[in-house]
Amino acid sequence: MREVTCRSLGHDCGWKQVARTEELLMDVVAIHLRDVHGVPALTQEMVGAIKQAFNNAEPIEVSTGDAEPGLKAASCKDLGFDCGFRYIAQTGELIADGIAMHAREAHGIMEFSQEMAARVKSMAQDWKG
Repeated sequence: MREVTCRSLGHDCGWKQVARTEELLMDVVAIHLRDVHGVPALTQEMVGAIKQAFNNAEPIEVSTGDAEPGLKAASCKDLGFDCGFRYIAQTGELIADGIAMHAREAHGIMEFSQEMAARVKSMAQDWKG
């Protein structure tokens, strides 16, 4: 496993992620940059920086079984929608925010209530990739 920090990618942020593969790291970093820093998509320069950060990071030992540490997932189906949308993030708050954005755009739900957010957070499960 390798650990990469947001700070190593040029952001003043204490976020870090441990990942087994570069591909998983790319996905998780893209979600973090979008949700926290408002970066809509990874540029080629960002992809290069993530690859370099992953390859230059020291391997670390993590004993969490098959799951990547800290990643959870929830889906639109958790709220009763017939929709295959799934959101993966490190915290229940980020997952609820991501599903709220999707619910607005895809399902016309303009007010994502505290009850809906709590339901999504409680239904979030460890993501096994």
